Amino acid sequence: MNKSLSDTAFSFSPPIDGHYLSDLYAGDYVMIEETFADVLKDYDGFAQVIFSSYTAEDISALKSAVHKIKPLFGFVGLLSIQAQCQDFENACQRAEFPELTDSFNELKVSLLEARSIIEKDKTRLTAYNLSQE
Repeated sequence: MNKSLSDTAFSFSPPIDGHYLSDLYAGDYVMIEETFADVLKDYDGFAQVIFSSYTAEDISALKSAVHKIKPLFGFVGLLSIQAQCQDFENACQRAEFPELTDSFNELKVSLLEARSIIEKDKTRLTAYNLSQE
């Protein structure tokens, strides 16, 4: 008996949008796993630039750094964090540094949690893909 794709599909952890990823990668879970690995490889460097730009109170560099990490969240289906990055970028255009503190702290929590979520699901994807061979 053949299982349908929906019976064997990988279940992503919230807040990852699994339907979005399945559509984006046409259900290719090996490609999704590779994309998660690539995102994790670059993630810490991007995050470090964000944190150091904030510490330096350099709004222009901070906005640029957030802009650069934002697409990574789309690649891994973290659309709510991608939107949060866009909102923060917009705030950088119209706010002075002290006014960014609360939204930066919220973004920082999201960035730290996102890495953990991506890493966890990458590990789960690896096991899933091995079980499908």
